[in-house]
Amino acid sequence: MKRFFFIFPLLFGIKLFAVNVEDVMNWNELGQYNRICSNSVRDLFIKEQNDSIANLYAKACLKMDKINDLIIPIVMLYKTKDARENAALYSTILFQKKLLYLSLIDGVNISNVRTPKIDYILSEVFDKYVKNDYKRNQDKLIFKLKSGKKCELFIKNDDGIKKIVLLLYNKDNKLESIKTYW
Repeated sequence: MKRFFFIFPLLFGIKLFAVNVEDVMNWNELGQYNRICSNSVRDLFIKEQNDSIANLYAKACLKMDKINDLIIPIVMLYKTKDARENAALYSTILFQKKLLYLSLIDGVNISNVRTPKIDYILSEVFDKYVKNDYKRNQDKLIFKLKSGKKCELFIKNDDGIKKIVLLLYNKDNKLESIKTYW
């Protein structure tokens, strides 16, 4: 009988905190992208093989600049034309990040690479980088974005890991956001 009193609350507690599709939809409506781009949501769409949740997860991870977390949705999104298009879009962003990193860190020439135009900050920086459409100021590359904003790109060594850092400035030249990729 003692086991029942221990196991029942444990099982009830696990069920109570389990993520479901409705939770993810609600979080998306509320803009809670950090909750969506999580291991629990990733586990949910893998378990249920749910393309719409995989797509919401990928979009949330993009909004959180967690590009490396796109790998699993890229592999899963293949059943429909829309799913394949989304997977190609996410793959392109991941590819651009990897090529930009390879060029900046290892000096590999990527000036001949062309990728689809995607409305994502890293994609715009990638396109301008391969076209040599930037100014250099010491160790920083400065990009003028189509929105009229400015972006500075530089490499930061963080505990032996080299990272790409993007500083995004608004039109008044005030720092708006910092994005870090590796």
